[in-house]
Amino acid sequence: MKRHILIAALALLSMQAFAQHDEQVTVEGKYRPKVNKVSKLQLQPQVPQPSYEFPSSEVTPKETSQKFALDLEKIAPTGYSSKNDKLVTPTQNFIMAGIGTRLSPLFLYKHNSMLTKTLGLGVGIKHNSSWLDIKDYAPSSYMNNAFDINLTTSKFDGFQVDGGVYYKNDMYHFYGINLAENPLTDEQLAVYDPRITYNKVGGHVGLASTTTRVGELSHDAHVDYFYLFDREHSIDVGYTLSYADNFWGDKSHPQKIGADLSFQYDYCIGQVNNLFVVDRIWFKANPFFEMSDEFYRLRLGVRLDGATKGSDDDKFLSVRPDLSGSLFVLDKKLEFYAGLNGGRKMLRFSDVVEDNPFMSPDLNPSLCVENVKLGFEGGIRTNIAEIVDLHMGVRYRHTDNDPLYVYHIPSSNEVPQGYAPLLNAFDLVYDETQTVTVRADMRMKLRSGITSDLGFAYNNCKPTVEEYAWYRPTMEGKLKLTYDLNDKLAFNTTFLYQGGRYAKVWDGVVDWQNFNFKAEKLKDVFDLSLGADYRVNDQITAFALLDNVACQKYQLYYNYPVTGIQFFAGVKLRF
Repeated sequence: MKRHILIAALALLSMQAFAQHDEQVTVEGKYRPKVNKVSKLQLQPQVPQPSYEFPSSEVTPKETSQKFALDLEKIAPTGYSSKNDKLVTPTQNFIMAGIGTRLSPLFLYKHNSMLTKTLGLGVGIKHNSSWLDIKDYAPSSYMNNAFDINLTTSKFDGFQVDGGVYYKNDMYHFYGINLAENPLTDEQLAVYDPRITYNKVGGHVGLASTTTRVGELSHDAHVDYFYLFDREHSIDVGYTLSYADNFWGDKSHPQKIGADLSFQYDYCIGQVNNLFVVDRIWFKANPFFEMSDEFYRLRLGVRLDGATKGSDDDKFLSVRPDLSGSLFVLDKKLEFYAGLNGGRKMLRFSDVVEDNPFMSPDLNPSLCVENVKLGFEGGIRTNIAEIVDLHMGVRYRHTDNDPLYVYHIPSSNEVPQGYAPLLNAFDLVYDETQTVTVRADMRMKLRSGITSDLGFAYNNCKPTVEEYAWYRPTMEGKLKLTYDLNDKLAFNTTFLYQGGRYAKVWDGVVDWQNFNFKAEKLKDVFDLSLGADYRVNDQITAFALLDNVACQKYQLYYNYPVTGIQFFAGVKLRF
């Protein structure tokens, strides 16, 4: 498993089209900053667009960047397109290929085209691996492969249909004993330091109304399925029915009523001799009413969750609010928003592994359902100044069964006789937490060709049982500067910061009946990278990146220091 460096190179391939998280390195998944939107109400059905997107050509091979989940959303683009933005204009084919100083090759290919006037095709291939051992993580290596294909058609009268399938293969080296003190033979390594491989296949089918007229029913349905080999099946069926009409008021601002319905089913099998089998069934309903005018928008709804999961768990039925609204002033250049929400989230083994690639393969699949008892968010968004886009907000979450990472305590048969365990695999504990987050995000465009993006978040998370919310930062920050020297050459620099993180650490005493732990504050993250893009012509761009310039050996997870300074170079082609 030892490859937080693997995450580094993997992030190079960061792309939205693989937002389902690519394998263990999960570069696209939980590590990618998430956007918590206060929904812009669509009072009239909108014609769906092809969902197959091209990846960003921005090169940021930083495992840490994926942990900076500031959950911010700007009110709107600032209305400009830098020269770098032009490099990612959708074309039929996009290729990015490069290599790092660890002899870690990376390759990304995306194709997007219209086979006919009504049929669109998308294809993606991705590879990333390490040809050299990552010595920080014992003799480890990694490999990540992914393939997906997607079709979209509007041939059916009044509907658009899209569907696709994908395959992901993720391998990493997991180790659990101190090899420096007690070397193992190759045969012993195969038993006690196995290479863990996850293979995942899945598919999606969706159908959506294309009508934009009021007074008509709008339909949106989907079916998603995936199979994580030998571990988990999951199916998600969803359906939205809505109706927009002028019940009162201005005809240009109709009201909308509707309901989101879904059914989810998980079937999980434990890794250890298949001793654990968990069936989970979940039903959800979200009726809502929406209305808007020139200076406001409002959504009124409730979320109903009902589920049964596992023979040892009770069925539940819960009701949570789904309320949000915005007030617009100064010709809609300033927005005040607020909302109340809540609800339950099904934790899946595949999601947990993708979020933390160092999870124990023996993780009990009987995962709890994360329950947000009450959530609130509010803030302001503005782009009053033409060159500045600003968002400031506060969020509160009261969560039951909030998952936290702690050490996996091995049994005596997981470690050879006479060897000391490293306790560097992770399990989950569940706690009731209350979290307050204050956040800010700003983007500024200067006429000199400099673009700056600044994000900051302060998180105060208080668990009920655990001493700290393990591995969650108290403060996070990100600053990115982009400078377009001319039409050919552009430079960028990114600075990342995390502080106030704690780990639950073993005291080092081997007692198979009683492992003792203590809290240890982790080193703050200070990470600086420097990059450049040189556009040879409209089709070819060369890139280079110097990552972790200060060679900081901070740990995102205890016993897994990130790699020091690294250099990456390659080309990006679009044709």
